[in-house]
Amino acid sequence: MEFITLQDVIKFAVEREEEAVQLYTEAARLSTDIASRKLFEEFVAEEVGHKKVFSNIDLAKSEQLRSQKMPDLGIGKYLVSVPLRPNMSYPEILRFAIKAEDAAYNLYRAAADATDDPQLKKTLQVFAEVELVHKKRIEDIYDARVLTEN
Repeated sequence: MEFITLQDVIKFAVEREEEAVQLYTEAARLSTDIASRKLFEEFVAEEVGHKKVFSNIDLAKSEQLRSQKMPDLGIGKYLVSVPLRPNMSYPEILRFAIKAEDAAYNLYRAAADATDDPQLKKTLQVFAEVELVHKKRIEDIYDARVLTEN
């Protein structure tokens, strides 16, 4: 993965969001219980939203992008990856989603750290923060509905 221009970064981000849409769509299709299917469908909608945001970034105004510092609960560090499969339990679905969002966040952070171009770095940091917001939302659900129940 090498980014030469902001256009390269945006194209890459849009492709990753489309992959996430496809992944969560497949997860919804594989889900046999209604609550799990609905949760994955919500994730699809959020990823479609991310894709639109990334697609509509004005390159001329990219220097005005603002990164929002989001605390990382770090729950994903302590979870074992769960493969996508039919009949996943609710906790497994949340673990799967946390790990997927964590991977996306880490990818953008690593890319930001690997470039010396300040505009590219800033754009990648903003993209990383978007993924972290999504991850935090899922970790909050996991914390409230899985960790507190045990």
